[in-house]
Amino acid sequence: MNRREKIIVSIMAATVLLGVYLYLGPVMTDSRLGVEKKPDVSALEFAQKVIQKLREDTTLTKDLFTIRSAERKWEKDPFLKNDTMLSDTQQREVTDNETGTADTQMNLVYTGFLEVGTQRLAIINGIEYASGEAIDGQGHYVRRIHPHQVEIGKQHTPGVIILRLMEYEAITRK
Repeated sequence: MNRREKIIVSIMAATVLLGVYLYLGPVMTDSRLGVEKKPDVSALEFAQKVIQKLREDTTLTKDLFTIRSAERKWEKDPFLKNDTMLSDTQQREVTDNETGTADTQMNLVYTGFLEVGTQRLAIINGIEYASGEAIDGQGHYVRRIHPHQVEIGKQHTPGVIILRLMEYEAITRK
């Protein structure tokens, strides 16, 4: 071997020895950060730490509480300015429905009023109706629409059912 080959082999041997020493040697500190390098934590220890942090974290329980409270039935209408309970307004609507003919036991709720030009629309059970339109297949129809109430009639009977606007009814009883 000539001199040049001996130099290359000795540099290669020194590099291999340095690599073995750094890889298998003692735990060293990073001089720039002053932090000791630690060997990796096993997967089991890591999973146990994550589970412990999840148990300590209260945001999950807060989120579950929020979701469950949103699913509950509302006790009072959040869109009304007064403290009228929903059970009160529902009972009032039932008594208003009973003022009509005795044979009609309908669950109709007048929740909105629209006036577009000269046409008036009543929102009953979430559906828009104009005067004269049939509400169901039992012969009920919209007779007149007023901003605060709707008159419901039934074909071939003189009785009239008066539905009052749900928000207006709650405000007037205040």
